[in-house]
Amino acid sequence: MQTITIQPDRSRTRRLTAFGAAVAVSVLLAGCVAASSSASPSGPAQASPFASAGESLSVSPVESPSSTASATPDHAASPAVDATTTLGPHSTQTAAPASKWTGLKWTAAGKAFLQTPVPPNQDSSLDVSIFGWSGGYVGFRSVVPMTDAGTPVVVSTTSADGLYWTAARSVDATGLVIFGGVAQVVEGPGGLLAVGRPQAMACGGPPRVDALWTSTDGVAWTRVPFAANFGSNTIYTVDAGSTGYIATGASGDGTTQFVWLSQDGRTWHVANLSKATFGEALVQGATNFASGYVIVGALPGDEGCGGVSSLTPSLWWSLDGAKWTQGKLTGAVPSTESWMTVKRINDHCLMAIATEWNESTQVSTEKVWVSADGQTWTLVTSPSPLLNSDVLSINNRGVAVLTPTDNKGPATIAGVGNDLAVGPLVQSGDTPIYSDTSSWWQFALGPNGLVAYSDDGTDLRVGTATV
Repeated sequence: MQTITIQPDRSRTRRLTAFGAAVAVSVLLAGCVAASSSASPSGPAQASPFASAGESLSVSPVESPSSTASATPDHAASPAVDATTTLGPHSTQTAAPASKWTGLKWTAAGKAFLQTPVPPNQDSSLDVSIFGWSGGYVGFRSVVPMTDAGTPVVVSTTSADGLYWTAARSVDATGLVIFGGVAQVVEGPGGLLAVGRPQAMACGGPPRVDALWTSTDGVAWTRVPFAANFGSNTIYTVDAGSTGYIATGASGDGTTQFVWLSQDGRTWHVANLSKATFGEALVQGATNFASGYVIVGALPGDEGCGGVSSLTPSLWWSLDGAKWTQGKLTGAVPSTESWMTVKRINDHCLMAIATEWNESTQVSTEKVWVSADGQTWTLVTSPSPLLNSDVLSINNRGVAVLTPTDNKGPATIAGVGNDLAVGPLVQSGDTPIYSDTSSWWQFALGPNGLVAYSDDGTDLRVGTATV
């Protein structure tokens, strides 16, 4: 087993400052068909050169939720669901039928999402998060002490349709200091993997992972032993697809990078990143999908008197995590700074984005590539402007959610097809609306449609997909 030893990532914080939102948040696009596909990223809040996309789309149909009536006004009065109930067979490779979503019919569910625990005093904060998966939705409510003197209280709940949720079930948060909440849930061959992160700090470097939990059904969650799997190293990114789980990170001093792989989310091992293939690569992200694993990053140029002279966007693919091959990125050129991200649009489509900074011209640029197999990558020249915010995906379906530019009115929600075309979904009913007085909406994609919820979890809307 061999790890890559490189120079400390001296420019990670500087890159975040120079690139702004283009580096701090993922650039998004959607859909994938064969190697000749094109795709659509999002970018920072600036004029977009992206061309408009067509209106056709091809995503999975859904069954209607068990009820479209408004949910009861509080969680305690909601129909009881036994916390041990399995919400359906676990699957991450559902075939995408030919029919498409055409709209979303929204139902106001009020306080259907659980309302306990609550912050006991001003020395604690509340984090609420909901995520979609192939079996429905999972949610977490965390009361977090603002100091390292107390232990967070974290509970989970789950729903098959977004309207009816299980009773609160405790999640092990022992020993977590300055915990920020559950920030991500990914789905792989062994089930769900929830990712906990600490509270964001003003000057703390890139966000790290401080807890992982696994679940096969979204009901019961088991803590992953951190020290046994990762030692004293730091994890930065976690992702999963139908063939495995992957995490990236580094040693405490930042000089040695690591990539960890897992088949069940519980037991992890270090990937063999040989010098012959990776050289002195700077690993910046990774993902998994039906065709294997992809790692993205940058290769440094010759060392000058001031250190690394340039960085070139690069990526590597592996079917099983054992043998890696460097991919060819047409149009990738050395820049003063380069930051790569990778996004799994669905289980058969990936997008890679390079954000580059040229010191001499003071210009930041983005390049986007798309791949159906992780090996052949096509440079995209005109991605859709509808994908400037977020793309939600489960299995073989994707939906783009774009927040209104002035934070007033409804979000634009578009289906994303495997032919790379995107088209807005017609919204009706109790549509989530942004305003100066409303809470910020967050969205989760499930098998029946979407769930939208306010940051405090007190206002939940269920959008049933129409076909």
